[in-house]
Amino acid sequence: MPTARSAAETFNRFAETTAAPSRCDPMLAFETPELAHALLLWQEKAGAHGMPSRRDLGARALKAVLPNVVIVDAVGDGPTRRYRFRLEGTALTELLGDHTGKFFDEAVVSPFRERWSAMMDATLDGGAPLRFFGRIEYDTQDYLSMELLLAPLSDEGAQAVLLVGYARSSAPEMFRPLIKNTVTAQPG
Repeated sequence: MPTARSAAETFNRFAETTAAPSRCDPMLAFETPELAHALLLWQEKAGAHGMPSRRDLGARALKAVLPNVVIVDAVGDGPTRRYRFRLEGTALTELLGDHTGKFFDEAVVSPFRERWSAMMDATLDGGAPLRFFGRIEYDTQDYLSMELLLAPLSDEGAQAVLLVGYARSSAPEMFRPLIKNTVTAQPG
């Protein structure tokens, strides 16, 4: 099984190859205090089990960050694995739309679907929390940057991912030296 570091490296190679304006940081150096708090909560609930269950991180436990939470269920394994939005907080729904109950391949167009799936894969394959950061390239919102905590959840053999995300305005040049924005057809 890959480690968090190797899963992050795999994601970062994918991001470079596909010109995705995001990266993964396995060192969990969060800039957003709420994400550091969410990580501590995940670690506390994980205890000796290695990772918490969905029940451990219910609405009451996540109250402080609930508007910024998405829970994603993993269905299947390996190359047939699909991801379904189980729960979406109001702040992220306002930003990205409501996809509750839908699979990524039903709700998210390419190349975003592949990018989002690669983040979920890295989190589940690494078996540990990861920090993702970068510019949002979704719809017309490429003026926003996002910092995310993704952490695996387990429940009776099923796998899920806890995502906690915060967006903020960013310079349009974020990642421009590394990546040409071909999705929104802006000049690089």
